[in-house]
Amino acid sequence: MNLIEAERLYENSVRILKMNQHENGGFYASPPGTRYPFIYPRDHSICIYGAVEAGLMNEARKGLEFMLNSQKPMGEFSQRYDVDGNDASYKELQIDGNGLVLFVLGKYFKATGGSFYEEMADKLFISKYWEIIEKAVQFILMNKNEEVNLIHTINSIHEYPAYEHGFEIYANCACCAGIYAAVDMGKALGKDVSGWEEQADIIKKAILTRLYSPRRRSFVKCIRVKDKNSKPIGYDPFASLVHDIDAVEYAPAYFELISDYDIKVMSTSRRIHQELWDKEIGGLNRYPEYWGRNNGGYGPWCHFTCQLANHHTETNNQDMAELYLDWVVDMAHEYTLPEHISTIERFELWLEDYTNGKILRDSKVKLIEDIRAHPKWEDGLAYVTIPLIWPHAEFIISYKKYRDKFHPA
Repeated sequence: MNLIEAERLYENSVRILKMNQHENGGFYASPPGTRYPFIYPRDHSICIYGAVEAGLMNEARKGLEFMLNSQKPMGEFSQRYDVDGNDASYKELQIDGNGLVLFVLGKYFKATGGSFYEEMADKLFISKYWEIIEKAVQFILMNKNEEVNLIHTINSIHEYPAYEHGFEIYANCACCAGIYAAVDMGKALGKDVSGWEEQADIIKKAILTRLYSPRRRSFVKCIRVKDKNSKPIGYDPFASLVHDIDAVEYAPAYFELISDYDIKVMSTSRRIHQELWDKEIGGLNRYPEYWGRNNGGYGPWCHFTCQLANHHTETNNQDMAELYLDWVVDMAHEYTLPEHISTIERFELWLEDYTNGKILRDSKVKLIEDIRAHPKWEDGLAYVTIPLIWPHAEFIISYKKYRDKFHPA
């Protein structure tokens, strides 16, 4: 692995995080003037996680303040916000945002001392926002189905209801981890959070049984159910299972619900690599090409590649960790990372399909222009939305874990 180049990408990723945080605290998904100049709780939360890992505690705290102050009355966090914290959503419920905000708030609290170094822990910050934390947890539990003990969502990480409407694995893992983080923070403040802990244990057990297929030896994507209150769910008109491979089936380990050494994670990660590692470009695709929602062309994503690099670092597989991280470093253009990468042929195929199908929205015109104008087009590659801030945060997290384990100072 080219450690010099990796260090440069790490340093620039830290710089990009700092540059793309608005003075109000929100991390842009992509810079003003590009495709996503908004604050999305999902992207924003991972940016906070990256800031914590990079030691940018002031930036992390400021980012948390932005999000916690933007909570809706029922306890939900919107799909996206403008820089003033106003709801700018154009899609429906994405409950993983609630889990992610709590999860990274827990990361911040732990980094300041948590329960181990109580004299250093930022308890005042947690106390100040305790009511917000309570409402966030309550909103998650409001969306829990009591028959299967899983959290219902309309959208999740891919914002693709066709494969995510129901009991989806990433949303459930994020929410479960978020509740556990709230439990840890509550205990540090002397709160009675035993009920939350019991609920988190119930959800975790359901994730590890209902969203795992022993015969496939893999976690599965989603139990499709239209109505969160369906009972029995088998008679719901959506009732079906999405067992297609998806990079986020690594979520139980990413959110630290189980060990990377657990056989469920080991076998799932092997399946992810076998079926989603791009044979032509390298890197991990997020899901199968035939799902047909491949804006800019089907191809690998830097942030999912970074996430799975964590698995190989955690399991001491240096060769595989380097395969994943090396690819990210190699794909960086001037030490910046795109949302995802495709080939010109796949890009043109996507454009043809969406044009012929009359589903090419006007908002895609600039996306297309930017892809064709990027210098990598001359190399036969389509770089889609660069820079996207999320993969820089994931690289900070994954490279730091790799460096700490295999190249400690």
